[in-house]
Amino acid sequence: MSTTHNLFDEDERDEFIAELKEWPNTDWGTDDARHSVSPFISFYFPPAPDNHQEAALMMVDIHEAFEQLLGKPYTVGTHPVSERPHPYGSTRLPDLREQARKISSDKTFVFNFTDEKNHATSPTTAGYFWRTSFLEYEGSYNPYSSITFYYRWQWWLDTREAWRRFVLKTIDLLKAHQVYSGFAMANPLEFGTRSAITTWERALTPSFYGLDIDYAFCMNSELVHGIRPPTWAFLLADHWREKLDLTREQVRTTLSHPRISITELQSGQWIELGEQPELYPVDKGVPELPMLLNKLLKPIRNDDLGLLGFGQWDGDPNERFTDADSRRWISRFDTDSDWPTPAMRFIAPSPMPSVQISTPMPLRMVAGTACIQDGWWLVPGQAETRRAFKQGEMMPNLDAAFTDDLVTWQRDLDQTPPEPARYANAHDPAPREGRWEVESDRFIARDVQLNEPLPAHEGRVVRWHWTVSGMRANSGQPCPYPGAWVCEYKPGSKQVIEHGVLMPTVDGERVVWLWMGLEPS
Repeated sequence: MSTTHNLFDEDERDEFIAELKEWPNTDWGTDDARHSVSPFISFYFPPAPDNHQEAALMMVDIHEAFEQLLGKPYTVGTHPVSERPHPYGSTRLPDLREQARKISSDKTFVFNFTDEKNHATSPTTAGYFWRTSFLEYEGSYNPYSSITFYYRWQWWLDTREAWRRFVLKTIDLLKAHQVYSGFAMANPLEFGTRSAITTWERALTPSFYGLDIDYAFCMNSELVHGIRPPTWAFLLADHWREKLDLTREQVRTTLSHPRISITELQSGQWIELGEQPELYPVDKGVPELPMLLNKLLKPIRNDDLGLLGFGQWDGDPNERFTDADSRRWISRFDTDSDWPTPAMRFIAPSPMPSVQISTPMPLRMVAGTACIQDGWWLVPGQAETRRAFKQGEMMPNLDAAFTDDLVTWQRDLDQTPPEPARYANAHDPAPREGRWEVESDRFIARDVQLNEPLPAHEGRVVRWHWTVSGMRANSGQPCPYPGAWVCEYKPGSKQVIEHGVLMPTVDGERVVWLWMGLEPS
């Protein structure tokens, strides 16, 4: 990057801003390098001396799982020792699992994959993996290990449920301390390009409250001391929640809002501010939901999180964050903030359409956690999973689920108890009181009490069908009462029958008739 020329001019910046308002996953640049805003997710998790190999192998598993979810788009990978890039699949790239087993706890384990062959250009999809070294001596602390993914916005829109299942499973696998997802500038593979990205971050953040800044190489050591303000999705791990001196229930109560979703995990609470990430243009006003979450998290926020990055030198005309501006940006969701300018803070936020706030976000929990509220729960996308749970009862896995599948239970917004079943097998407790008929022979019927075991027939297990109570008569019997009669299991069979007349057959078949009432004259 030139030390004497601007990376872009004001018109180019304004044009980029206008394009981002139209589509949040947009790039800008030249043939030499292009830089983009991208949806992302970053996982930050603590190292430990006794699981360094396990963590490294787990990172390889996570890479392969997300690569499969993405559709295997990568074209470049880096060597985990030299960190040099090579074509994806090259023999110069060693077996990652073998390297993970070799690496010692006092060495970093780093590997990256991207679909962008120009290492100075922001990737469309990428995975950056960093397992930090563990050094233990008095007064020291160890930076977080990290995983960062970039992906296409349209891909996320099309794949969000599978993405969410992957994220929730990965959080508990890593026992993550912090996880952020939203929109940020996508850092290119080339180390020195961070200077260009920081220039764009300083230029764009005054126009978008929801543009996050995420750079694990620097932040993994600073986030250990406190969080940064989330813009959309965030993991409030138990590790940090306990520093707030709050219970999970208190967090849910504080964040009770129809558009905020909270999923209970083994290691914490996954919080989503609305159905999808937003850039929140400044000219639309300060967004409500990030302010609500920021108010809760402010006591554990790291206000001294440095955003300077690299490439700050004398004579460089490209503006980047100063320490003072970094603090202003980090506090942008505070009620007394002046970011980006005091005048812009007075813009009232745009009201959300009523259709978006009329239905509250359902509670979610992963299998293996204790139920947080009595009621009817179900697994979205899985038939016949709706069932009642009591508070404190353990949420189970599905019997048919594979061990690798993450089962997420969702509290049904419709808490109406289901209608009791109309069918049951012999020996099952009757779900309804009344008349039950053998499905294969309707002439065989029993009056059964609620929960009374249904009998077998001639020593055989049969399927019983509950029928509406009422007067009945079989074909060949004299009609006991005049009026309209119908065979429930023979469509179009309704007819008027006079008293004493033999009950007819239907298409030559003897049937059971149900009296419907006196036929109007």
